[in-house]
Amino acid sequence: MGSVEHRFLKGHGAVLGDAGSPPHATPSVRTLRATATVGAELAAVRDVVYVYPDGTRALDGVSFSVGEGERVGLVGPNGAGKSTLLWVLSGLLRPASGEVRWRGRTLDEAGRRRLRARVGLVFQDPDDQLFSPTVWEDVAFGPVQAGLPDAEVSRRVGAALAKVGMSHAKDRPPHHLSEGEKKRVAVATVLAMEPELWLLDEPTAGLDPRARRQLVSLLRELPGAQVVATHDLRLVAELCSRALVLDGGRVVAEGPARTLLRDAELLDRHGLEPWPPPEEAP
Repeated sequence: MGSVEHRFLKGHGAVLGDAGSPPHATPSVRTLRATATVGAELAAVRDVVYVYPDGTRALDGVSFSVGEGERVGLVGPNGAGKSTLLWVLSGLLRPASGEVRWRGRTLDEAGRRRLRARVGLVFQDPDDQLFSPTVWEDVAFGPVQAGLPDAEVSRRVGAALAKVGMSHAKDRPPHHLSEGEKKRVAVATVLAMEPELWLLDEPTAGLDPRARRQLVSLLRELPGAQVVATHDLRLVAELCSRALVLDGGRVVAEGPARTLLRDAELLDRHGLEPWPPPEEAP
């Protein structure tokens, strides 16, 4: 994650981009093959541009959608705009131009605020998401802020911790946990809010093989649609039905995940390696 993006993550989207920057023309996108629609359109962006106050054009005319129940992988080199796109989808960042849609409706400022109750963002670094004295309090934070009754808060927290296999750690300080445990608790903080759309930023980063397997198994079981931004192309192959390649703030290719990830020429042009590697491919 770049320093510009990390700065805004710490501020939870409190500072928004430059709304005065004109959009560039939307580039053509290489579509490898049409994919079947998983469900009705849940969320979409159309011709979205986002510019950080220092002039960094993080998104440059991005358009894509995710359907109900669909899992979409976002891949691309560092600085491609993957994290920024997640934050725009979450409603934390307001695009300079273009539109964000939820269930077919273009969102205004009030709509973006309401969207945050339906969309869950799991940060790349769990230490940016866990800040309370105990695991239980971290998972309860969202439901409490939403004004839910105490009994419902307790039900949601208990169910979320059980789902991620962390009930035993409910009274532990988050900073005493392993990286894999922190990732699972971060997922629980979002699960307790019962989102319809999950946005996951580098979910397997920093995990050892066992913790990675546990997390991938958990992600497969989560309810709702998912958009996964990652350098872990194996994760995209294992989890996602569709993938997009971002580079320079633009979508340069999209298609079925396994087809796209085998296109060595395409991936090489955008600083990526095919999956599986050529020596492992059947």
